[in-house]
Order: sequence, then C-alpha cells, then structure tokens
Amino acid sequence: MYKPVKLPYDYSALEPFIDTETMNVHYNKHYLGYLTNLNDEIRKKNYRAIPIIKLITTIDDYSDNIRNNAGGYYNHSLFWKMLKPAKNQNGNLPIGISKRIINRDFGSYESFKKMIENKAKKRFGSGWVWWIIMPDGDTRIIETPYQDNPQMYFDCEILLGIDVWEHAYYLKYQADRMAYVNNIFNLINWNYPNEILNKYY
Repeated sequence: MYKPVKLPYDYSALEPFIDTETMNVHYNKHYLGYLTNLNDEIRKKNYRAIPIIKLITTIDDYSDNIRNNAGGYYNHSLFWKMLKPAKNQNGNLPIGISKRIINRDFGSYESFKKMIENKAKKRFGSGWVWWIIMPDGDTRIIETPYQDNPQMYFDCEILLGIDVWEHAYYLKYQADRMAYVNNIFNLINWNYPNEILNKYY
C-alpha cells in the first residue's frame, strides 16, 4: 500500500507566508485523507499495488475515485518537497540551472512569475499550476483541474507545482488566491527543479 511522505519541516516553518493551521489541516486532513481513500479503493478493487508514478501515467485505466485520490496523494507528496522555509522576506530568486532555463524559456524571472500568476488566476475552481519539462528539454507552464497531474497527460517531468485549491490558502488569505500565489514564491525550494534539470543539461 502507499505510504505518506513525511513533511520535511515543521507545520510552522513556512510562516508567515503559509500559516501553521493551514499546514496542519492540509497535511493531516487533506493529504492523509487522499492517501487513506486511495489505499481503501485499491484494497476494495483487489488491485495490485504498483509504483505511484505508474498508476499516475496509466490513470485512464482506473475509476474517477482512484484518479482523484491518487492525484491528491501524488501531487501533495511532490508539493511538500517543492517548498522550504523562507530565509528572509526579501525574495527568493531562482539559483543555478533553474535561473538559466527560466531566462531561456520565459525571458526573465518576472515573466515566469507573471505566467504562473496568470495561469493560477484563470484556473476556474480547484486545481494546480505546474512548471514541467518535456523530453526534448523544453519547459512549459500549464494548469490542471482538480487533482489531475501533468503526467496524466504528457510524457514529462514536473519541476514545480502550486496547489491552488482553496484548502491550500483559505484560512489565511480567504478568497485572495493571488496574494497566496504571489507569496508562495518566497518558499520555493529551487534545489528541487535544479536536480531534475541537471539530468537534461
């Protein structure tokens, strides 16, 4: 059966940008809820447990219930690792190869941020915004509905993802999704995309 990824920091570590209560609820209620539901459905259907990435990439073979809960489990398992505590409140700029590829594919970090913000704003209802890399090394920013994952649609790797479900921000930001998205850039763990990009360049 699938197991939870341990949160790599304390619930309070992402303050002031993501509050302690949100992290506690997000991890223990939503994330672990997706995991429990996924494992229950796998058992109920007597499916053989397969690596989660194989389940995600063959998700069209499964029910909507498995799709939603597998996506919720997998997306959040990645999301926790894509964030890190802010060292200061004066910005958190990309480093290393992420900086170079962002400038190459989007012109500047500001253009990259603006494109992510626009995707987040246009995502009607719940979903995610992603920075992905294709097999040819081209990177794109896309959005997906609900708990769908880019690897359900494309042969790609995921460099970054931003959860824009209300449960990710509502306790602190209320209906101001864009304030949350803008602030989450202070928390991006640039080592995460760097490790993936280093396989390509």
